[in-house]
Amino acid sequence: MDLSFPTMIGMAEIFCPQCDELKGRVAELEEIVRQLQAKLGLNSTNSSMPPSANPLDAPKPVVKPKSKRKPGGQPGHPPHLKQLLPPERVGHVEVFLPPTCSRCHADLPAQAGPHDPEPTRFQVIELPAIMSIVTEYQGHARVCPDCGEITCATIPQEIRNHSVGPLLTATLSYFAGCHGMSKRGIEEVAEQVFAAPLALKQAKVSRCAVGSR
Repeated sequence: MDLSFPTMIGMAEIFCPQCDELKGRVAELEEIVRQLQAKLGLNSTNSSMPPSANPLDAPKPVVKPKSKRKPGGQPGHPPHLKQLLPPERVGHVEVFLPPTCSRCHADLPAQAGPHDPEPTRFQVIELPAIMSIVTEYQGHARVCPDCGEITCATIPQEIRNHSVGPLLTATLSYFAGCHGMSKRGIEEVAEQVFAAPLALKQAKVSRCAVGSR
């Protein structure tokens, strides 16, 4: 009787019809064990696992020293535009042209050709010189030529109620309400930026507009 290993395997498959099912189950269990072993080696230093989920024997996470820099733009860093503004927002364009070829030094035309690339762009934003507009209302008087009575024209009270116009009031209110600027700061901005010397303590409407800071 042949008792070689292949013969015995063949006989086992004949007399054990469940062997194939058991083989498949063993393969599944081996895969589960492999996955569990892989998970045992994971921690916050080699995966996206948070440090709070680290196993007890995991190495301690590396803590970076806190930077002494404050968040945001650093001192000395110049401000810049978040993005280039569209052409319709550009009020003035200055053009720089290369006079000669950087390779053969031939003269280059001033007009762009069909094969020329788009120009590089850099924008500088600036405010125009701001001077507040002052409207003066005058109440004139006239002497009657017949009886000599002086009659004065009265400036309407609805005009006298407002010494600061709606646009300037809205601008100063923005500084006070959104940026917490004090009354003194508002007065400085009004005078230094808009050439509008205001005394908010004496201006009733302005005091209501900028709050009670």
